[in-house]
Amino acid sequence: MTRMPWKRHEPLDTSELDLLIPAPGDPQMPQDRHTVLAAHLEEEILRASAPAALRRARLRRTALVGAPVAAVLAAAVVVPGSLHLGGASGDGVRAGGHRDAGPRETPPWAPLVPGTTENLSATVDRIALAAAAQPSLTPRPDQFIYIKSKVSFLNVGNNPETGKVETRITPLHTRQIWMSPDGKKGFLYEPDGVIGDVHPNGMDLDDGPHSSSDKRHSYDSMRALPTGPDALLKRLYQGGKPGNHDDDWMAFKEINSLLSEQIAPSATSAALYRVAARIPGVELVPKTTDADNRQGIAIAFTQGSTRHEWIFDKDTYTYLGQCQVLVKEEDGLKPGTVVGQTTVVERAVTDAKKELPNGKRL
Repeated sequence: MTRMPWKRHEPLDTSELDLLIPAPGDPQMPQDRHTVLAAHLEEEILRASAPAALRRARLRRTALVGAPVAAVLAAAVVVPGSLHLGGASGDGVRAGGHRDAGPRETPPWAPLVPGTTENLSATVDRIALAAAAQPSLTPRPDQFIYIKSKVSFLNVGNNPETGKVETRITPLHTRQIWMSPDGKKGFLYEPDGVIGDVHPNGMDLDDGPHSSSDKRHSYDSMRALPTGPDALLKRLYQGGKPGNHDDDWMAFKEINSLLSEQIAPSATSAALYRVAARIPGVELVPKTTDADNRQGIAIAFTQGSTRHEWIFDKDTYTYLGQCQVLVKEEDGLKPGTVVGQTTVVERAVTDAKKELPNGKRL
């Protein structure tokens, strides 16, 4: 390029510079990372704009049929959906291992058992080995994954007599869901779930013509996951950074969603458990119980005021259920208050929606 003396009012010719400087890129955020961040943003908006008890109820509704229906562990070990990031056992199961008699108007409570990282890796290895030893269910594309669970959750509503928002624990009730391997078809039956949009006769979860539901948590997506720890952890973080608490929480929650009301190849389940132990903030809770009052241990992560626990049998290390418990006071509820519980009853593969494992129809 020839350098010429610059003259006043003469425009600078940059055409030759354009040949020397690479054109700026057009950076695009991966769609999976965009979806994860969008879900996290929605959660943060709810967190900032509503009372905590009401947030939990809204989150459960949002998660009801999301991705494809939302939340926790499995698989060969399975965990039923959603919020059960907001609920507890209707017959008063306490987190520390005690049972209260009868339904409660207030959530059950027990002294909070602290989490620890001591023996975390060794315990997760035993959990992974137990998961790997489970036989895998393999649905055909035309079949359906069936999950039956017992759930109870924090129900929030307005008292017409006082005009105040009040909370209660719903009785432990049955939830049944059918999902196709690609996540495009399904059916939910939860007649006692006291969720307004769920009809007593069930709710169709099939995609509509304008559906934008996320399929990355379907069985087909699960089967395609890498099992190598580094590659799998990278996939879970979706561009986030280990050590950043929000990114760590999203990675933990991604495992929740991947194995929520789902079945998975045994090797995939084992791999997901192992990488969970590598997420900063994950702890071992040495004593807890599931919704059936079975004694267990838990792998847990604390987000805000709530500790989210995946519960396993303390002797066999098989999956039992999950629990969410407050670790600090919130909305007048003290630490140790259980705000969500669930346990898996049955998992199977069926030939049609609303078909039961014994061949009968719902």
